[in-house]
Amino acid sequence: MVPELRKEFNAKYSVENYHKQIADLEHRCGCKIDFRIAETPLFLSHKMAARAGKLAEEILISSVTPELQKIGKEAIPPAFNVADETSLPLFAAVDFAITGSRENPEFKLIELQGFPSLYHYQPLLSESVRDLYGLPKELSGLISPEIGIEKYYEIVKKAIVSDCDPNETVLLEIDPMNQKTKCDFFLAKKHLGIHIVDIEAVISQGNELFHPDSEGNLIRIKRIYNRAIADELLRKKIELRFDLKGSYDVQWAGHPNWYFRISKVLLPHLVGTNEAVPNAWYLSDADYRNLDLSHYVLKPLYSFAGIGVNVNPTFSDIEAIRKEDRSKWLLQEKVEYVDIITTPDGNEVRGELRVLLIWSEGEAKPQALHTLVRLTRGKMVGVDYNKGLDWVGSSCGLVL
Repeated sequence: MVPELRKEFNAKYSVENYHKQIADLEHRCGCKIDFRIAETPLFLSHKMAARAGKLAEEILISSVTPELQKIGKEAIPPAFNVADETSLPLFAAVDFAITGSRENPEFKLIELQGFPSLYHYQPLLSESVRDLYGLPKELSGLISPEIGIEKYYEIVKKAIVSDCDPNETVLLEIDPMNQKTKCDFFLAKKHLGIHIVDIEAVISQGNELFHPDSEGNLIRIKRIYNRAIADELLRKKIELRFDLKGSYDVQWAGHPNWYFRISKVLLPHLVGTNEAVPNAWYLSDADYRNLDLSHYVLKPLYSFAGIGVNVNPTFSDIEAIRKEDRSKWLLQEKVEYVDIITTPDGNEVRGELRVLLIWSEGEAKPQALHTLVRLTRGKMVGVDYNKGLDWVGSSCGLVL
């Protein structure tokens, strides 16, 4: 933490300034923001941000070894095993709980996903809070500030559009205008000139994919920046007008299979590979009768946004899960979050740091690029655990 910046921010904070920041963000995004924005950023030292970035890169590299990707491949449901898979994940996010102490913070892996996150919204959030509070101009949400924001956007553009025509590149999502993350979609369209397309609108003709424009004319799709999640396709029982598993003359910017390949399914196999990885077992392998369950969290392998996580599991909770289903659940060592922020009115706040990575084509290793912070005063990070509380929600790191 950077105590002098925390002191400066808290002195400048007011509810009026918070509302000004929300208005500024929504103006910059061009839409209403539908998730809670925390009142404050997290001020990170360069050393702390670099440490998180290095750990995230190491974890992602470990995750793509042949041994772990044999497991990752088996995690892909047959109905969602998409053709023309890429050899490496283009996008990834690694979530760390901030533990240890305020003076000597440490990181513990909570989750990882081979899926894109808010690459356009997070830099905008960093700029907005910095500008509104008159904070030093050198502050940014970049893991390595020396990269600079212009280079950051170059890397993101190359990853999403590559050498394709932006007019033939689409951000593909399920009902995108009603997604909470649509602010990021709007910014991607603004920055890159790509189309935002509902997956239900995509049609195939031979080995080519198209989407209709506002007048019904078909536009060829040559590159897909995929933001559609299989869980939601299943939950909403969406029937597509193209074969999701089929091979088409199209490039994937973020191949859908990596959503399953880089996921919670790898957590038990990452234990021992990195100091940030806590103990974890598939429930089917866990000797849970000889464990103090108060030190563990029970979570489903296949869920999104914390759905189904049990932070206080009991023997009866475990035994209520059918034996044949226990391989689809994790028992993970509970992480003790540390208080990292004291609010102006004396409340303590804990949090998680998400590292946004891109593994550019041809590069030997991934690059940790940007921060995303989630703040909590409840038992867990998430809306359900922080209802009615302030100084919680989505935020960013500002690195000095």
